[in-house]
Amino acid sequence: MTSCEKLVFEHPQPRFWPSVPAFPKSLQGNYPMMDVEDAIVVSRRHVEVKGDKKYTLGEDLILKRYRGYWVVSLENEKRDAWEVYAFDDDGKFSSLLVEKGNWSKFNEEFGREVIVAGPDGKALPLRVKRREFKKLLESHFKGLE
Repeated sequence: MTSCEKLVFEHPQPRFWPSVPAFPKSLQGNYPMMDVEDAIVVSRRHVEVKGDKKYTLGEDLILKRYRGYWVVSLENEKRDAWEVYAFDDDGKFSSLLVEKGNWSKFNEEFGREVIVAGPDGKALPLRVKRREFKKLLESHFKGLE
């Protein structure tokens, strides 16, 4: 069985797109994750991942509205990168997951090395243009359980 890796980005996404100053009421509330009903709590200016960290909008959390999605970028200090999630208007969220065995196929699709392995074998943070992020968002982001 091939494992998937959640890819991270060098910058909040999409690049050079304006951020939103607060979460809309429609996204505020509790979200389940890994069988914990309220594992993620979204308020007007914060996202709290219970047992992990509280993120603050405009600091280590960036929110943008792009192509019908709410795009959330969370700073990952350990990897010096940004984790990026996309929420639709119904509150379903997704992330960029790619099977390790499909990296070359993925790179071929973009016509360049978008995914590059670091010394530890993990993908380095992606450096993408906005049009490339658009393509990723529309065809490669997968739902999270």
